Formats: sequence, structure tokens, C-alpha cells
Amino acid sequence: MQNIATNLLGFVLVLGFLIFAHESGHFFVAKLFRVRVLVFSFGFGKRLFGFQRGATDYRVSLIPLGGYVRMAGDTPEENQTGSPDEFLSRPKWQRFLILVAGPFMNVIIAIAFLALISMVGTESFIARPIIGGVTAGKPAARAGLLPGDRIVAMNGEKIEDFDDMRLAISMHGGSPLRVDYVRNGQTRTTTMTPQKEDSEFGPVGRAGILPYFDTTIGRVKPGSPAAVAGIRTGDRIVAINGKPVSQLAELDAILEAAKGAAAGLDVARGNTRFHTTLAAAKPDPTDPYRGFIPPTEIHKLSFFPAIQDSVAQNFKMLRYTFITLGRLFRAEGSVKELSGPISIARISGEMVRRGWINTIALMAMISMQLGIMNLLPIPVLDGGHIMILLIEGVARRDLSLRVKERIQQAGFAVLAALMLVVLYNDVITNVLLMRKG
Repeated sequence: MQNIATNLLGFVLVLGFLIFAHESGHFFVAKLFRVRVLVFSFGFGKRLFGFQRGATDYRVSLIPLGGYVRMAGDTPEENQTGSPDEFLSRPKWQRFLILVAGPFMNVIIAIAFLALISMVGTESFIARPIIGGVTAGKPAARAGLLPGDRIVAMNGEKIEDFDDMRLAISMHGGSPLRVDYVRNGQTRTTTMTPQKEDSEFGPVGRAGILPYFDTTIGRVKPGSPAAVAGIRTGDRIVAINGKPVSQLAELDAILEAAKGAAAGLDVARGNTRFHTTLAAAKPDPTDPYRGFIPPTEIHKLSFFPAIQDSVAQNFKMLRYTFITLGRLFRAEGSVKELSGPISIARISGEMVRRGWINTIALMAMISMQLGIMNLLPIPVLDGGHIMILLIEGVARRDLSLRVKERIQQAGFAVLAALMLVVLYNDVITNVLLMRKG
């Protein structure tokens, strides 16, 4: 029940804010060009309260999922007086900028939010693009990849760390990936097709690749069994209970099998090596190594480098969004890859429970996708209206009211059909997840 409450809160917070920000973009640019705005609403449905200033009714409405802007004469179907302050009376270039302003606001938010996270700073484990393990029978094994291989590129895209590798694999479920890797100093190439699997975040690609973390100590918690054992930052564990280990996955397996019992460690420190005992401790998923933490890195940037890094990260996500859309149009993907409102609520709730940084990161990702999706040349969306403007600009004459109505009706029908399919898959997916849970 508590999860349902936070899911609803997350949904309203994430999608409500982003849609309202989108509409704010339209509102401010419309006001800039002196278009008469009749309503600027936070939320939809019944008006709860508000105030009138000039021609505009600023209101708060019942359903807090974003908002909307209503401009005078903003649809061909309305009875227009020809007043210069009506939307359709303004020059085409002004209407174009008003329409673009909504998606542009979403893009700005995406860049600003990721830049904010970079300026606040985040700590993460250092995960190089090195394969720590390969699951037998999975796509990576079938492609001939082995532990120790260092991935340098996938489909020509440079791989900087394990997160890059994981993202590329997850976005190519069922699609071949060209993998460039280095083994024993030689660059090699193979083709791997990640298998598509359902996850709590929708269909993703899996390849059976485990990350590589060496056994170097990042830091030690004071008073912990690791600290009592004399372990220090920079030490490297080379054996546990007499068994050599070279990566944390091997250490994990032995510690898990020990079930909290004391463990003998052989530790390398510089050119010396010593033996110590890691005292018994009750197994704790939040502290699996009884007080020591693998090496981490702090990602913290000043303003301009943060903006530059945010643009690069958003561009990367944007490219993967277009890859997904391309697969859908080529009938290589599935509408199951598109999240519906129930999935968005569940994911938003999960991010709210994890903390504000995760929530802001999710909002940045959704904001960029919301902005770009609205620019697609689909009637009813901003991109559809922009497409009509561009057609009229090239033809140097306005399309007839009947033609515009037919275009809008066709666009609405396509969009409604897509939403029904997405909603159906959304319900089925979440029902299955609840049963598994």
C-alpha cells in the first residue's frame, strides 16, 4: 500500500512537472509575441481556484498531471475574429516558435537536471568495460567473448565504462551488435545478439556478461571487521581461505558460502604480503565485505564542464531513443518497449524511494524523450502542427480547413490506437510483475 502511494506521488511529481514545464514554454513565448492566452492551467479537469489577470485565467485544476495552455484562435475549428492577438493571426515564424517552445523547454530541463547532478556530485564504483564473467549458453558466450576481454566499441560507438556496455546491450534486445574488443593486446571483432527479456523497467537486452571489479580496497569503515583485521585503503586481497581470487565475483562466492563465518585473507600491500583473519559477522546485504568498500570515483564538475557533460549524456540517450524508434518503424521492435502510465508510475515511485538524485535523473531522461517525441511529425502533437506550418510555408498558401481537420482526425486516430495498445501491454506487464512479486 505504501508503494502505491509513493508510485502515485512519483507519477504526479515526475510527469506532472514535466508536462506543466512543457506547457509553460508555449505560454511564455505566446505572451512574448502578444498572443491572447485565455487559460493557463496547472492540472486538468474542473477548475478548483485561480485568478484572472488581463485576458488570462490562471487556474489550478482537479487532476494534477501537468497542465495546458489555451490561446485565442489556436485551432482552425474555432470561430475566429481575425484579431491580431489570435494565434492563427500571427506570422508563421511566430507560431513556429510558440510550438517549438514546449519541446525546447523539455530539452533545457533535461540538460539542466543532469548538469545539476554533476555539480552536486555522485559517487559510484569504478566499473571498467572489462568482462568479469560470461554465463554459459548466453549471447556473450555464443559470440566467443571471455572473461578479461576489454570492450572498446559496440556498433561503432565507443565504450567508456561498464554502464555504457550495459546500456548498449539493454537497448538492442533481439538485434545484432557488432562488438570490438581487446584480448591479449589484440583488437578483435564479433557479433552478438542480446536476448530480449522482460524486466521491471520493460523489455531489455541481456547478454550474460558480469562486470569486472578487482579486489583492491577502496576504503575501510572504522571499527568494522575489515578495520580490525588491519586492512587499509589500497590493499589488494589475493586469496581467501587459501583460494586465490582476482576479482570481487570470486570473493563474493566464497564469502556467501561462508555464511558469516570467519575467513582467512591473504593481502598484498605494495611489495609485501601478509595473512589476516576477517572476523565472523552476520551476513548483511548492505555490507557484504564486512567493512571494506571497492574503489569508487566522485563525479563532480563545475558549471560549464557540467553543462558540456550533460549535453553529451543527453545526446547519447537521444541516439538510443532514435534507435528504439527506428526498430519500431522497421518492425524489428515491439510497442512493449514503450512505457505506459502504470509503468511510468511504478518506475517513478521506485526512484522517489531511492532518493532525489535518482528522481532528478529519471525526470531528465523522460523530459528529453517527451520533448523529442512531441517534435515527431504526428498530427495532434506539436510536431504535427509544425509539419503543417512547414508545408504551408513551402506551398506559400494555407491548407484548407477541411484538409487540416482530416489530418488532425487521422493523427488522433493513430495516437489513440497506439495509446490503447501501450496501455494494454502496460496492464499485462504489471500484472505479471505483481504475480512474480
